[in-house]
Amino acid sequence: MQLSWSDRENIAKALKQNFPDTERLELPLDRLKAMVISLPEFTGPPEPPKPAHLESILWTWMRLADEGGA
Repeated sequence: MQLSWSDRENIAKALKQNFPDTERLELPLDRLKAMVISLPEFTGPPEPPKPAHLESILWTWMRLADEGGA
C-alpha cells in the first residue's frame, strides 16, 4: 500500500509497527517527518502540505498506541 500525507491513519499504523519504542511525547516534528519519509510505503513529497499534518499523524499514533490498535 502506498502512503501519502493524507493517509494519516495508515501512516500512524506504520509508525507504530516500525518504531514501537519511540517516545512520542518527546518527538520533535522534524524527526517525525523524517520517520514518515523513511517508511518504505511512503511515496508522497518530502514536505507535508501543512505542519498540522504532522501533528495529526502524531496524535493518531498516540491514540493507536494507547488503544493497542493495529
